[in-house]
Amino acid sequence: MRTHRFLAVAVFSCAVMIWLCSCAKQSKIYPPISDDNGVLRLGEVMGIASKKEIMSLGVHYQNLLATGISESDLRDGSMVEARVYCCGGNIEQSSAPWVYVPPGVEVALGDIIEIKMGRFPDQQNTGRVNTVIRVRQHGMSSGACRWVPDNPALWMRVIYCDWMKEEGWVERGGLYNTWLKR
Repeated sequence: MRTHRFLAVAVFSCAVMIWLCSCAKQSKIYPPISDDNGVLRLGEVMGIASKKEIMSLGVHYQNLLATGISESDLRDGSMVEARVYCCGGNIEQSSAPWVYVPPGVEVALGDIIEIKMGRFPDQQNTGRVNTVIRVRQHGMSSGACRWVPDNPALWMRVIYCDWMKEEGWVERGGLYNTWLKR
């Protein structure tokens, strides 16, 4: 059973990294829109990269180093892909940010993570990559977080946790509907 799970995770991780490398758009290590610069968002870990996979990301790898992350800080598990919209179609993959996991933070597949969205580089600064702040919950089936609306037939749902309003998170509607905290 453990071997099957390991192989499934390894195959999934490789598939995720191949897909990540094939994207020609703006790097997903930065937020998709400037309004998200520096905000907190939630995501569900759906892919974990090995150090070798991270180092093979070409320009994305160079972007990580350019923001001040040292090669010694890059290890197995220091980059993840996070599901921010669920549950069908290509929305899960196309909207999934890549997130740096700093030393001392441990994440696993299925964890609900708090992400500080980065900032795309420009002439004045080197930029900042999306970064895991902390793990909020281990798995969607446990705890106070869930996908809303509560309709598995819908292809675009967002993570909502019972504590969000109390902690000052607000819902942003529109094309990039999400809960966030500035």
